[in-house]
Amino acid sequence: MLSRSIIRAYSTQASSPLISSTLLLSRQPVITADLPEFENQYHKYQNELWKRLMWTFPKWFYYREGTLSEQNYRELNKNPIFNNPNIEFPRGRPEIRHQRDRRFKQEIELPKTYKEAKEGEEDDFEVTPGDDLSRKIVPNPRITDADKNGDLTSLERKLSRTLYLVINKEDKWILPNFSEGASEKLTPLHTMAEEGLYKIGGEKINYFNVSNKPCHLYNNNNGKEYFIKSHILSGKFEPQEPSLKYMWLTKGELGSYLNKDYYKDIKHLLNDV
Repeated sequence: MLSRSIIRAYSTQASSPLISSTLLLSRQPVITADLPEFENQYHKYQNELWKRLMWTFPKWFYYREGTLSEQNYRELNKNPIFNNPNIEFPRGRPEIRHQRDRRFKQEIELPKTYKEAKEGEEDDFEVTPGDDLSRKIVPNPRITDADKNGDLTSLERKLSRTLYLVINKEDKWILPNFSEGASEKLTPLHTMAEEGLYKIGGEKINYFNVSNKPCHLYNNNNGKEYFIKSHILSGKFEPQEPSLKYMWLTKGELGSYLNKDYYKDIKHLLNDV
């Protein structure tokens, strides 16, 4: 009995590695990815080739002959020069088909049917239900104010890229890491990460865990870090301590702030887009 009690005492006092939960919280891309320069040139070439080879624009299908809209179309799109045998054409004689010179691509200007504000003025007129159908559809810009101002704490930056949350701890940028310290009560890793996120960033965050199981293990000098992957759906990260610094960074930007060995070990977990 004496030997068993001694062995039990030594086993409870033996130091064990610290187990912590690291939250890999990401914001997924909001818009489509930016195309590489080669793909942009390819699509531009295909578009120009399609314009060059396409048949004549069927104005008769969209503008009935004799209507006011057809007259507006004629004013914007003049008929090509007739192939007059008495005139010399340095670039070759016109090949007219359905009021189009088949030697060149057809550029069409369509009459505007929507109400536009003058250049330099904001469209602040009051929209009625009847005017709503004729308003011009203008897509939102891909570059936001956060991109222009270089605000690394905004979720509105880099809409076409995946962003990851990093915080500053002891003058070092790390992924949010949480541990429960010395305690007999064992807390699940995903619960530890969730409670830690709410503790430092408030409860106005709507997110979900990809899995309750860790996706990666990193062995550091202090212990073992188990990574829990999560995605933010809505809400905002609001630091509960005024001194807490945080940023939302892309995969490439993380390499400039995280420890090199640390980043090299976890970069396969990060999204390239």
